[in-house]
Amino acid sequence: MTSDNSTAPATVPPEQRYGKWRIVAAVAGLIGFVLAILTPFLPVKETTTEVHWPQNGRVSNVDAPLVAYTPIRLDVSLPCSVVDALPAAGGTLLRTLPEDGPRPGLQGLVIRADAKNVIIADRDVALATASRADVGRAAAGCAIRFVSTPEATTAEFIGMPAGAQTSNQLSNTVADPNLRPQITGFYTDLPATTPVAGIDVKTQVDTRFNTTPSTIKLIAIIVGIASTILALVALGFVDMRDGRGHIRFMPRGWLRPRPVDFTVIGVLGIWWLIGPNTSDDGYQITMATQTKFSGYMINYFRSFGVPENPVGWNDYLFTAISHVTTAAPAMRLPGLVFGLLTWLVISREMIPRLGRAVRNNPAALWAAAGGFLLIWLPLNNGLRPEPAVVFFSLLTWVSVERAIATGRLLPVAIAVPCAALCVGAAPGGLIAVAALLAASRQIITRIVKRRGRDGLLPLIAPILASGMAYLFYAFFTPTAAALREAITVKGVTGPTLEWYEEGVRYYYLMLETEDGSLVRRIGVLTAFLCLLTVLVYMLRRKRPAGISAGPVWRLMAVFFATVVLLAFTPTKWTHHLGLFAGYAAGIAAVAATLTMAPMMRSKRNRVFFASAVLFVTAISFAARVGYYWVGTYGIPWNTMPPQLFGLELSWVLFFASVLTALYGLWLHYRRDYAPEPTKKGGRTLPTLAILTMLMVLFDVSTMAKGAYAQRGSFSWTASNLRALQGKTCSMADYVLMETDPNAGQLKPAPRPDGSVPTAAQALAGRSTGFSPTGIPGWLSPVKSNPGHNTDVTNSDVPETVGGKRNPDPKTDGVPLPFGLNPATTPVLGSSGATGLANLTTDWYALGTVDESTPLVTLSVAGPVAATGLNGVARDGRTLFLEAGHRAANGAVQPLGRLAPLDAWTNNNWRNLRFPTADLPRGTNTVRVVIDDKVPSPDAIVVTPPRMTPMKTLQEFLGRDTVVALDFMVAFAFPCQHQVRAVNGVFERPEYRISPDYMATILTSNTWQGWKTGGPLGVTDAMYHEQIVPTYLKGKWAMDWGTLTRFTPWTPAEPAQLQLGTATRSGWYTPGPMRSAPY
Repeated sequence: MTSDNSTAPATVPPEQRYGKWRIVAAVAGLIGFVLAILTPFLPVKETTTEVHWPQNGRVSNVDAPLVAYTPIRLDVSLPCSVVDALPAAGGTLLRTLPEDGPRPGLQGLVIRADAKNVIIADRDVALATASRADVGRAAAGCAIRFVSTPEATTAEFIGMPAGAQTSNQLSNTVADPNLRPQITGFYTDLPATTPVAGIDVKTQVDTRFNTTPSTIKLIAIIVGIASTILALVALGFVDMRDGRGHIRFMPRGWLRPRPVDFTVIGVLGIWWLIGPNTSDDGYQITMATQTKFSGYMINYFRSFGVPENPVGWNDYLFTAISHVTTAAPAMRLPGLVFGLLTWLVISREMIPRLGRAVRNNPAALWAAAGGFLLIWLPLNNGLRPEPAVVFFSLLTWVSVERAIATGRLLPVAIAVPCAALCVGAAPGGLIAVAALLAASRQIITRIVKRRGRDGLLPLIAPILASGMAYLFYAFFTPTAAALREAITVKGVTGPTLEWYEEGVRYYYLMLETEDGSLVRRIGVLTAFLCLLTVLVYMLRRKRPAGISAGPVWRLMAVFFATVVLLAFTPTKWTHHLGLFAGYAAGIAAVAATLTMAPMMRSKRNRVFFASAVLFVTAISFAARVGYYWVGTYGIPWNTMPPQLFGLELSWVLFFASVLTALYGLWLHYRRDYAPEPTKKGGRTLPTLAILTMLMVLFDVSTMAKGAYAQRGSFSWTASNLRALQGKTCSMADYVLMETDPNAGQLKPAPRPDGSVPTAAQALAGRSTGFSPTGIPGWLSPVKSNPGHNTDVTNSDVPETVGGKRNPDPKTDGVPLPFGLNPATTPVLGSSGATGLANLTTDWYALGTVDESTPLVTLSVAGPVAATGLNGVARDGRTLFLEAGHRAANGAVQPLGRLAPLDAWTNNNWRNLRFPTADLPRGTNTVRVVIDDKVPSPDAIVVTPPRMTPMKTLQEFLGRDTVVALDFMVAFAFPCQHQVRAVNGVFERPEYRISPDYMATILTSNTWQGWKTGGPLGVTDAMYHEQIVPTYLKGKWAMDWGTLTRFTPWTPAEPAQLQLGTATRSGWYTPGPMRSAPY
């Protein structure tokens, strides 16, 4: 009896042993599913913000730049008596944008008085007016009131004397949520001594996204996650009722490395260190680091600060890292880890499932590695979400294939949340849904087959719970109503393209820009070539020997579905094509197998495939080797398609493709007269593996060449190596700036007679056709800033004397750039000159040359013959810096002339550069020489030369100076204090760092502008701008970007915020945000 009892449990059938787990799976799954659905509607705690004015018991200007531009509610009440405090000519009682900014009336509220009237104007709409005389004789109860809410905007004068209504519109109400004014603060012309009694301005800041989960919501999330995990465990036990016990997940020997593994790991490791940035690394790192201050994953550079939710979970990985460091190598670690894990899945799970012929073919594995790296390196090396999407989409496919192979459903329950993580990382994550759709028929078949044994609910409930579990993250802090509004705002601000405009993505791929660069084209086009090859072969042969037809067909279905589903993403950038990296590896492995003997015995067909490969390579080599911004520094062929010995490689490859195709045709026609050469068991050239790995080598070698070319200056290689040594400030250690250009102006040297000329006399020297009045009209007022004021309604003139909008050259002097003082900086121009216009200045004492003075600089305008980046010559007027040695007796011996370096291609104000290292030995004096041999119609304007002691941006700005970093530059300046969005209000920056001229014009100024709710809509409203002269160390002719100094249009103090808390339901909304672009 003892023996029978001891063996009884072992004889219980699996159907009975794990039967009770069906109840657990059903109940726990339903609980997890229901709680996930309820999470978006559960209450949250909102941190509220209000701004009151006046502050500290006195009338003064205060700054409170709202992240959302407009408030939830603005209430203004001013006693009519304050009008008497203004001068008789009038003035501003209250405005919400500085008066000298670009759009104070178009975007803001203005309550003002002139000599006759008092006007309440909101967004250039005069809502209410009253006679100033009537206001002046009103009783004590008279008040000027303005209330703006999402429902309506009301302006009114109350308590006015009898008869005031006859000639004025004393009140008006407009039901338009977009009439709410933008607020950067409260500004007034009222004297500080104005009594504050009766003045009451109250602003409710839009903080609907600054929330934390309530206790009940937190409990629901915890219970829901625990129930989902329990349901998955239970489903695993229910699966084991088939009696097969545990099934290995990874194949035997999966830890045994192979040469191809070392290659992939090595390439990914090298690329992590030397690889370029992506277009959005600065965008991602800013959102991630701002989360610590804003309280949510803020879309910092667009859309009025709405959250990234429900997508963007991967950005929290960078948030976690930023608590330790913001150095580029650390921030790239998630991408590196995802790359390594992706290759692990490809090589250990995907390739073996594609069939014996693929699994046992070394060339297939190398082709898979090449196909994977060709897309991964240029498209997925950075902080964008594609690396996470690729990994989890592959995990989805592998899990589904495992479910089909084993008949178990736990892999499906794992595949579904993996797909959710894909979609939650980026809209392009819809590709994971393709894997589920491709295998949906087989999955449904297995569920139906098991329904009789296990029931339907125990099988379905865990899958539903795991699929909905992503909602616990997506709505952890926000509510359903808040995210609905965020999605609405993003739909308005865009960019949003329709599904039928998907062709735009592939049009971009074929342009000669970074989006269509060689390194991007080759991987994507090769993947499509492999897809077409496998499709044709499988249609012809149906079930090739050694190929698992089912997984291969589903892999192709996923690839095709990915192409279709990408059409439904709102943007059409080519970096989304990085999503193909995982599936491209599998397709390449199959294509490599099918195009080699013994699978493809026909030599003719192998030759045609080689021709197609060469043709795709030729198309790719018709583009330049381009990456974004600093990622392209030093890279060979970054401005033109690759060439060798004057021959474009694209044409060489094209003709090679044609010749190969002609050889294939010869083999085709020869079949009618002689047997075609075939290889049944012989070895054939692994064309695809060779091509892909050669191109991987090309990618790595060109980037290494760029690092070598940039030695002594900035490159990602040098920056990342320094970061590993603890010097983490990246580009800020390489950009030099003139801290005080006026102090660096060279002093005139004494003339041979002992007299010392004035600055104006020294600049005039010996001149013909140059005069202080020879300044061309297009330089007044000056716009030396590359500028973000590209919209016609934004007429901001960044650099003028004293920040004036319309300076008078007669009284204020010629408007000068770069902070040069017109009182001490003479200017000469040749506009209006007839005949030759030449100039030889007096000699200037050079001073001490050391490491802090690497350049002599000269601010000029007009075309000047100079040397640009990479030695490219630019046409223009002949200008030199002549070096000389001044003896003790005052005599000067000329030593040679230096041609200028010029980083800009336009004719506006800029700084010519003359490296002091190039000055002849013994130089202690210099002069400027303009010596044209024939008259020129082009006017040129010059100022005295400078040799300003320089500091790096890191030395000058440090870690505490508040800086507005454009999204393209933020990743390269990790030590700078980016403007923080705290409690719905921006900090006040002192400087802005933007990328090179064209990137600023075409990208920063459009993406971050005021029409789309970007931070530039705040800074240009608040600040006058002035460019600071800066230079990239060691690469003096490179336009690296711009440092701009901010000066407030209206000086003001930072506003004091009143914080509070409120509990909001999941349905609560304070009303629509103002997101209309007008």
